[in-house]
Amino acid sequence: MKKIITLFILVANILACSVTLAAPIKNIEILGLNVISRGTVLSYLPIEKGDNYNNQVSRQIIRALYKTNFFKDIEVSQETQILKIKLTENPHIKYIEVINYSNKVIQEKSLNQILKTRGLSQGKIFNKRQLDKLITQLKAVYTSKGYYDVIIAKTIKIDTQNRVGIELNISEGKVAKISSMKITGNHIFDENELLNLFEIGQADFFVINYFTEKDHYSKVALDAGIESMKSFYINAGYLDFKINEVKTDLSEDKQSISINLQISEGIEYKIGTIQFTGDLLNNSIEYLRKLLSFKKGDVFERKKMMQSLQAINDIFSNQGYAFSDVKVATLENTSAHTINLSIDIAPNKKVYINRITIVGNTRTQDEVIRREINIHEGSLYSNTELNESIEKIKRLGFFSDVKMQVSKLEGFKDKINLHFSVEEIQTGIFSIGLSHSNSTGASLNLGVQERNFLGTGNTLNLSLSNSKAARDISFYFSDPYFTQDRHSISYGVFSKKLDASELKLDEYKIDENGFSLGYSVPITKKIRIGADLRASKRDINCGTTLSDDHEPIQCASEDETELKLGLNWSNNTLNDFNFPTKGQKNSLNFSLALPVADFRYYKLDASHKSYYPLKNDLILSFKGNLGFAQGYDDKELPFFKRYYGGGSSSVRGFDFNSLGIKYIGSDKVKGGELSFLTSASVISPIKFIDDNKNMRISAFVDLGSISEKASGFDLYELRLSIGVAFSWLTPIGPLGFYAAKPLIKKSGDKIKTFDFTLGTSF
Repeated sequence: MKKIITLFILVANILACSVTLAAPIKNIEILGLNVISRGTVLSYLPIEKGDNYNNQVSRQIIRALYKTNFFKDIEVSQETQILKIKLTENPHIKYIEVINYSNKVIQEKSLNQILKTRGLSQGKIFNKRQLDKLITQLKAVYTSKGYYDVIIAKTIKIDTQNRVGIELNISEGKVAKISSMKITGNHIFDENELLNLFEIGQADFFVINYFTEKDHYSKVALDAGIESMKSFYINAGYLDFKINEVKTDLSEDKQSISINLQISEGIEYKIGTIQFTGDLLNNSIEYLRKLLSFKKGDVFERKKMMQSLQAINDIFSNQGYAFSDVKVATLENTSAHTINLSIDIAPNKKVYINRITIVGNTRTQDEVIRREINIHEGSLYSNTELNESIEKIKRLGFFSDVKMQVSKLEGFKDKINLHFSVEEIQTGIFSIGLSHSNSTGASLNLGVQERNFLGTGNTLNLSLSNSKAARDISFYFSDPYFTQDRHSISYGVFSKKLDASELKLDEYKIDENGFSLGYSVPITKKIRIGADLRASKRDINCGTTLSDDHEPIQCASEDETELKLGLNWSNNTLNDFNFPTKGQKNSLNFSLALPVADFRYYKLDASHKSYYPLKNDLILSFKGNLGFAQGYDDKELPFFKRYYGGGSSSVRGFDFNSLGIKYIGSDKVKGGELSFLTSASVISPIKFIDDNKNMRISAFVDLGSISEKASGFDLYELRLSIGVAFSWLTPIGPLGFYAAKPLIKKSGDKIKTFDFTLGTSF
C-alpha cells in the first residue's frame, strides 16, 4: 500500500510541474533577423499566441525552423510568458560564378537551369549541402563526357552584410581518347557496319577527326550508340539480340580508354500470319494488305511495320477519321522463329473542321495563309492535306516557323479546331544609300524589294541602282493568285545600262529598255507551267579590242530589237523556303528569241535542288545547273548571252566570271554555249549558338565548267573546289560567307578563296 501511495504522490508532483511549465504565451519576440521577414518566420512556427509553452514545444519550434534551411543557429526561451526566438541567418547568395568551363561539355543554359534547381542563384539563401551536391553533379557530367581529371575548386567569401560570394573554378583536364573499340560475338553483320552506328570510336583520318572528335570518349554517346545497335538488330528481325557485356578499361593516367562490346545476335525472325480485325469500313483486306511493305515469310523489320501502320492510319484519317486508332498485336513463336501479326483498326468517329485560326501574322493577311490550306471550315479532316498545307505555307518564304495544333470542340465529339501559328521574317527591303555586290561592286541604291507586298503575298520590286558596272531602273510585279485556281501573272518594265569591263568581262556597253509579261498555271499541287514574253531594244557599243579582234562580226551587226518567248516548268516539293531539310525543286526553262525581231537564239536551262535528312540534324544537299544555248538562222549566240562561271553562285574558290576559254592573247574570258555546274553539301545548324534557327553552316564540294561550244564538252575545263560556308537569315535578307580551296585548277585561273553574298542561302 505504501508503494502505491508513493507512486501516486510522484505522478501528482510531475503533473503539477508540467502545468507550471506549460504557461500560455502572451507575446512572441524574434531576434536576429536581417533579410528574412518576421511574417515568414511566424508562418513556419507550429504555435501562436495563447498556446501553452513547454520543452516539447521548444523542440518542435527548433525542428520546424531548421527544416527551412534559413538559419544556422536557433535558440528558444520563455521569460514571463514571452516566447523569445533568437536566430542566426544563413548567408544569402550575393553572386555565384562558374568559370573556365567549355560549351562542349556543359552549355550555359543547362548550367543556369542546374543552379536554379539547386537554389543556388543570386538572392537565395546559401545552403552548403546544395553547393556540395552541385559540385558532385558537375563532376558526374564531366565524367560521363570522358573528362576523368576534372577538378572543381570552390571559393566562398562572406561579407559584413552576411552575403556570400561563390566561385567555382573548373579545371577540365583532357578528355579520355578511345584507343580501341571492338565488337565481338557478331556473325551476321560486319563489325565496321556496327561500329558506324556509334558517333564515337577510334580516330578518323586526322584532318577529319580534328572536326568530328570521334575518338573523344563520352558515356552518353556510348549509351546512345548501344541503343542504336539494339534498334538496328531488332529492325532487322533479331528480336533476341542482347548486349552481354560492355567493358571499358581506363588507362592509369586517365588519358585513354578501350571499349569492348560483347553481343549475342540471336536468331532472325520472319513474318508469320497477318490478320486484320476491327472495323475496316469500306476497305477490303486485300487493299489493306497492299499498303503493307512486307508479306508473310519476309524478315520482321519493326521500322517497316511502323511505316505500314502509319500508311493504314492515313487511309482512315484522310477519310475524316482524325482519331482513328490502328494497333498491332505481335505473337512470338520462339520455336518457328516467326512473328504473327494481328492488326486491329478502330476508326472511331468522322471529324469535321469547325474553325481554323491563324496567329503570329502581324503583316501577312490571313487570306494569304488560308489559301495555302487545302481543307476548309466545315470539311472533313485529312491528315495528308494538312501536312501538305504546312509545307505549302513554309514554301512561301514569309515565315521562319509554322506550327499547327488540333483541339477538340467541347461538347462535340465530331468537331475540332485547327490552330496555325506562324513566325514572320523580313521579306522586304527598303533601301536608300550605298551597298556592295561582289558582281557589280559598290552602288547607290534606292528601291523597294518586297516578296510579300502589304501582306498580300504579291511580289513588288521597284529599284534604282547605279554603280560602275550597271545602272538599273526597273519595276516588277507578280500576283501568284491572280485567279482562284492559282493562276499567276507578272509584268514589269526596265531600263538597264551595263559596262561589262567592270564585271571582269571584255569591253562593251549595253543600253537596254523593255518590258515583260508572264503567266503560269498549276498542273498539280506541286507542278506549274508558264510562259512569258519579253520585248526589248538594245544599243550595243563594243570596245576597240572586242570589235577588232574578239567579236568583229557581232560588233559590226546592227541588231537591236529582241522579242523573246519563254516557256517554263517547275516542280517543288521542298518543305521550307529558306532552310529546307527534305524534298526537291526542279525547273526547266526554254527561251527563244523570235525571228520577228533582230536577235535569233535559244536557251535551255535545267536546275535541280534536293535535300536529304541525315543523322544528328545534318542535311545532305545536291544542286545542279545545266545550260545550253545557240544561235539559229545563220546567226551566232550573242556574246553577252553566253554562260559564264566562277564565284558565289557557281564554282566557289574561283573569281567571279573567270571560268572558261579566254580570247586569244587576252585575259578576258569568252563565255560559252554550255554551262555545267553542280555542288554537294552537308549542312548543319550551329549547335554552339543558342538562337541558331536562322543560321546554317555547311561543308561543300563544287564542280563545274563552261564550254565554248555546246557540242564540245571538255573534261579539261572542269574545275573542282571544296570549302565551308555560313548562311544567316538576317533581318535584311540572307547573308552568306564562304571560304573555298580549288583542288582542280589550271594555270591562269583567277582564285578567290573568300567571299560574301547577300540575298542567297543554302
